[in-house]
Amino acid sequence: MGRHLPHAFDATADDLTQGVLALPRTPVTRQDYERIEHLAAWISGAAITQTHGVPSPATELPIGPSYPGTPADMVTALAAITALVPPPPDAGAEHYAQIRDWAGWLWHAARNIHQRLGDFE
Repeated sequence: MGRHLPHAFDATADDLTQGVLALPRTPVTRQDYERIEHLAAWISGAAITQTHGVPSPATELPIGPSYPGTPADMVTALAAITALVPPPPDAGAEHYAQIRDWAGWLWHAARNIHQRLGDFE
């Protein structure tokens, strides 16, 4: 990542894009998954910040299994969240809700894989 990201609640749309672009694309190590978890949580907060509160709709996206945790889930989430940035200038709450929801799903997928890494080492 080229620059330090501000606190999520101070983030701009450009910061949000930088956070997404900083996500490791081919995670392998525990550190890769920890970085994804950290950035996904930050991205979710930054997406909420863009609408000065919790974006609506607050409904969950139909984005996959309720317990993501496979490498394919990671690829899907990374592709989806990357496609949403940079946000268009007229992006509304629904656009940022999609970023928030994909970031949450990515966080869960990374966390679940990260927790199982010890089983394979």
